[in-house]
Amino acid sequence: MFAVLVLAAGTAAAVAPAESELPTEVVVAAANSRAFEKQAADFVCTGTNDEAVINAAIARLKYGGTVRLADGDYQLDACTNEGNSAILFGYNDGITRVLTVKGTTEGKVYGAYRGATLHVTKRAMDAMATNGVYRVFFGAGRIPEGPGDTYTYTHVNNVNFVNFRILFHDASKPLVGIDGRHFGSMELDLVGVYTERYFPDRYEHRKPATPAKGSIGVYSLPGSNDESARSRYNEVNVGGMHTGFVFDEVDHLVMTGCMAARCVYGYWFERGSPKTLTMINCCDEGCAHLPRFRGRGHLTAIDFNAERFNADYIPDDPDGDGERAATEETSGGWSGYISYTLQGTAYGLGTGNFKPGRFWRDGDGRNFRTVDHNAAR
Repeated sequence: MFAVLVLAAGTAAAVAPAESELPTEVVVAAANSRAFEKQAADFVCTGTNDEAVINAAIARLKYGGTVRLADGDYQLDACTNEGNSAILFGYNDGITRVLTVKGTTEGKVYGAYRGATLHVTKRAMDAMATNGVYRVFFGAGRIPEGPGDTYTYTHVNNVNFVNFRILFHDASKPLVGIDGRHFGSMELDLVGVYTERYFPDRYEHRKPATPAKGSIGVYSLPGSNDESARSRYNEVNVGGMHTGFVFDEVDHLVMTGCMAARCVYGYWFERGSPKTLTMINCCDEGCAHLPRFRGRGHLTAIDFNAERFNADYIPDDPDGDGERAATEETSGGWSGYISYTLQGTAYGLGTGNFKPGRFWRDGDGRNFRTVDHNAAR
């Protein structure tokens, strides 16, 4: 709250709070949040251009803290900030901070519309060019200058995303849900990124519309940036995009219980790092292709579960479907360990439930130890 200074003649003016008085938590309510949540909130959205309200809440937390999203639906109508983003974590005068964006009520049950949901509206999608790059969440690209000739500080925003969903109106434009490329560190916990049609299509057994290249759920933080960065995904789900997860120069990232479903590519691995990326009990469900590997890198994937039950309910690849198995652009470029199960017979990858399947394209994956759990049955 702002302090109030009483002036002569009964007038009053708002006085900016001292820096020591700045909040460490700001509560935002949606237009359809419950009355008591609106009453307790610091900011209340109107249901139009709610991204502006969330940006104002982030700006209040100059030294870090939590933006808590009350249960409700937040309408994001424009991606007009830096990097064509809807919600931008700004340069903040070069002051490093840790920020958490957190929903109030867990609403991860399939088809349940409770909790906090951020909707990228048709209005926002219509304004996007087909050859651009747009983001829901993004960070300022500017990096403060550090001491010495060769040393610079990392990006100033270290961000945690917890317990909410992002819904794209559709996947017809090159939009990224969470883009970590300009964050100092990034953790995701109980987050979903889907199209509005994802759940109805899934439950009504409909084939999804062909998604545009560049529609991506989560784009990774590149490297560790400052050697002490947090980089973790826990129970993060993506559905209905061209690409669920993109990993680009990741460094010490650990993923647990994550899923990409009904995408063209569930997992896309770009330039790797000598340091490992680890995936534990993650799922690739009903996607057009098994993972794609480019460049060089190292991956450990433990109990990776792939499901290909019915080709009629899997989206088409806008580039043409081609090879369905996991592929390397440079054969032998990546190394590591993958243990997996492959269920279903779609595309000839499997031969039935609980029987050995085909994970790699012939000639690829030769520097992996690949273990098919079904082969032991």
